[in-house]
Amino acid sequence: MSYSTKRWIFNPEHDLCIANGDENFVPPRSAVGFAKENMDLTEYLMRPNKQRRQIIPWGWNHSLKKRLINEGIDPATLPSEEELQFIRTHSRREFALDVHSRISCGDSQVIKPDYRIIATSISEIEAFISANGSVVLKSPLSGSGKGIRFVRERLSESDEGWCKRTLDKQGSVIVERRLEIIKECAMLFECHHEGIDFIGYSLFESRNGAYSRNILASNEDIENIIAGYIPRETLTAIRENLTTILNDTLVGHYEGFLGVDQIICQAISPILVPVSEINLRMTMGLIARNQYDFSLANPETYM
Repeated sequence: MSYSTKRWIFNPEHDLCIANGDENFVPPRSAVGFAKENMDLTEYLMRPNKQRRQIIPWGWNHSLKKRLINEGIDPATLPSEEELQFIRTHSRREFALDVHSRISCGDSQVIKPDYRIIATSISEIEAFISANGSVVLKSPLSGSGKGIRFVRERLSESDEGWCKRTLDKQGSVIVERRLEIIKECAMLFECHHEGIDFIGYSLFESRNGAYSRNILASNEDIENIIAGYIPRETLTAIRENLTTILNDTLVGHYEGFLGVDQIICQAISPILVPVSEINLRMTMGLIARNQYDFSLANPETYM
């Protein structure tokens, strides 16, 4: 089916809906307003794809499904409860840790997965902070820039309260050693009933964990930038690892686009975090990739 015959939905409030999990959740006005004000971005979501569904949203969640049913869409054409629960479970940051632990490329410039832990108690969090000094606390599910706290040396009263609430609501806190970021990038994929396709690269910037902007450039140019820090053969090995792991894990359970965020950090030599986050949805990186690939935008400019 051609992408032009499908309905593309821009629902950037998706992460908030996923974190909440309730089909009756009403996103903040600011999130809904942002979606309405930027509906023109839909044209940069559209691309040829192998997905069988007529509707292709930014991301699938219980709230969107209920909205579409209320619009009169046949529930049989929408993701099942099992599919939506799979998406929510695999949108948790623990999934990114699991995938990272399964990558085997044998390069010393690829950081080991033990730079972060899944903590289920305050004592575990405090022990990791004591061993590492400066850390980042992350809730398993959160919206962009939300659910992230930066801590140095010890938990403040506010930090401890946040950790207790997160543990109570989501069962864990991800605790990461804070790294000095050089570049942020992502590998973009599409998952469909036949397998996993690599779409290309994204190069972006964030501030305090919140997305800021993307670079518009060809895949070749972005790979050349990344290869200035990390060997090209390492990137190829990681891409192949990810394709295999995601194929084994997602195919048959998820149909849609996804992005695997990665970080190049400063150490004795640059090191790569091969799986920082995994977003089972469209991303701003995909919009940038589409805008460049299909509109032939001027390279090395930002959106």
